[in-house]
Amino acid sequence: MVNQVFNQVTAHSTFPSSMSIVEDYDMGGNAISFLEVDGFRYPIVDSEIVKGMSQLKAKDDDILLLAYPKSGTHWTWEITSMLLQGKAETIPHWKSKVMVELQPQEVIDAFPASPRVLNTHVRYNQLPLQAREKKCRMIYVLRNPKDVAVSFYNHHKSFENLYKNYNGSLNDYLPFFLSGKTDYGSWFDSILQWEKDIEAQRDRHPIHIMYYEDMKQNPVEEIRKLAGFLGVSGDDSLYNAVADKCSFENMKEDKEPFDPKFKGKLLVYRKGQVGDWQNWLTPDQNEMFDKVYQEKMKDSKFKDNIRFTLP
Repeated sequence: MVNQVFNQVTAHSTFPSSMSIVEDYDMGGNAISFLEVDGFRYPIVDSEIVKGMSQLKAKDDDILLLAYPKSGTHWTWEITSMLLQGKAETIPHWKSKVMVELQPQEVIDAFPASPRVLNTHVRYNQLPLQAREKKCRMIYVLRNPKDVAVSFYNHHKSFENLYKNYNGSLNDYLPFFLSGKTDYGSWFDSILQWEKDIEAQRDRHPIHIMYYEDMKQNPVEEIRKLAGFLGVSGDDSLYNAVADKCSFENMKEDKEPFDPKFKGKLLVYRKGQVGDWQNWLTPDQNEMFDKVYQEKMKDSKFKDNIRFTLP
């Protein structure tokens, strides 16, 4: 079953090696386009910035926020930034201002905060070389991959300029996602590689792991743990205020001026729910997802902490 899904998607795919923009196709033949650099897929962004990412200059106190797309990066970035500034006040820009695959050196250098909370969806070996050499602190966020898949599907349909107007159904998209054809590659491969890299780099980098579902269930406690990792002196008054200010409803309203829009619609803040996949996946789709997950993640130590199934 799993191999059949992978083979079907691959049969619809094209990878022109001489081009930086590749057009691929989901199970229904719906086109979706990506930037491909050194065999790795990104949204259609500035290829020169992506190619120069490894040479980005880092500071000793930089913090890297790392996650596969749609895992809670915006939320965690806002929480982290508020803790570092010591007050529950909305950060007056979008986190993309310090996203390493989107911004050139001069834009990131113009960011006034110290420490800076840089963020990215790439893997460890793609990070700026200086960020690895300087032993920058890292925060890694994981989320239930079924919710990731549903959110990524809506993301691909909403950001029309980044994917050249993808308009497939979830039924056609899901095998595409499970086969790892999206930008930033396979969720499974990304998480498994990060699991290896985190274990290998623990002596080099202070690393804090967070789970989206834990943050939703007990935000104050998770914020307290994050503050401890960051070395922030705070109390329950600050942690409660940050949790409240960074609730989905408040962030959706407060960050609206900085959210990219298309035809008047907010694109980044959709639902922010745990278990929304149950409203989208059919029993057959859920069974297909489970089989791929069980095959891919059988040796993972992360898998027992990822809230893959709901009580």
